[in-house]
Amino acid sequence: MAEKVITHGFGVPNDPLPHQFLVRIPAGRTDPVEVWEDFGAVGVGTAAQRLCRAAVPRDTWRQVAEGVKAHLNRRLKEKDLKASRFNAGDNRVERILGRELCVLAWAIEDATTDEAAIAFNRWSSHRPEELWWLFQQIDKDGGEWDSPKTGWRIAIRHALVRDGEEAQKAPRRPRPATPGEKTPDLFSKF
Repeated sequence: MAEKVITHGFGVPNDPLPHQFLVRIPAGRTDPVEVWEDFGAVGVGTAAQRLCRAAVPRDTWRQVAEGVKAHLNRRLKEKDLKASRFNAGDNRVERILGRELCVLAWAIEDATTDEAAIAFNRWSSHRPEELWWLFQQIDKDGGEWDSPKTGWRIAIRHALVRDGEEAQKAPRRPRPATPGEKTPDLFSKF
């Protein structure tokens, strides 16, 4: 029988100083939720050990939090890892899942609650590889919370939140992988 993998939060491996994302939910009910990337052992002693990637208004976060939790837990379940939930304080998210979440956070950081719901539905229908690619493109343009919202950063908002969309649709299930297509597991080294 295979050993059960020990993880913390949303799939963060039980390693000293892992590369991970932190979703900081302040105790105050109106303070924004921040998404931080912690580079772990690689970033120790550098100016870029931790980067604030996005700050999402609390009302906007509340609109998508349950759906994000379900999405992350579904991805963890695919790998037989334990589920988690969001609490006040630092919520640890595995680095690959954190990149997926960051794409949504960038899309909704200036969105209304209605726009956030639309963005979540569209975001959740993308395949993981598509979200990873989007993360890389946005990161190259400036992926910190105070970076100018231009280029890919603004494009993702327009792609996930289109004007004129009023009716909320149920989130689509992600497309199944094509036969023979290999998707890296959560902990593979890229």
